[in-house]
Amino acid sequence: MKYLVSRGVTAKSALAALGIALVLASPVRADAMPQADVNAALRGNAEIYNGLFTAALLKHIVDTCPDLQGPNRLQRVSFFMGLYNRARGMGFTRAQIEAFVDDKTEQQRLQGVVDGYLTQAGVDPSNTQAVCTYARAEMADRSALGRRLRER
Repeated sequence: MKYLVSRGVTAKSALAALGIALVLASPVRADAMPQADVNAALRGNAEIYNGLFTAALLKHIVDTCPDLQGPNRLQRVSFFMGLYNRARGMGFTRAQIEAFVDDKTEQQRLQGVVDGYLTQAGVDPSNTQAVCTYARAEMADRSALGRRLRER
């Protein structure tokens, strides 16, 4: 503050300049964005998209392997509430977030990411035995994925 005062800048004028700068630099309101831009922003957020990827991978494994189960309902709700709150913190509305999650193109894109991940790990995503063997190896290694899975 001493620096500003020595330069003839008053606190009032400094605050006014800051206010103008914030208004000029503020982004377009998220609730006014087209859904395609909302989807791109949510897809581009690593925390949100990695969380959705993890959930999709777990779902693929649990749907493929009848002897395995994923997190319980409370754990799932808590996990998704964290992602939802992160998206809300970015300024998106509930309707925008739900539209992103319900978007069939986004679901197909995410399934493609899951399939690609499994393929890169040497697992055929359509081979039940291979997926279940992979999941059990992850459980034995106590990996982040494996810790979320358990035998039924």
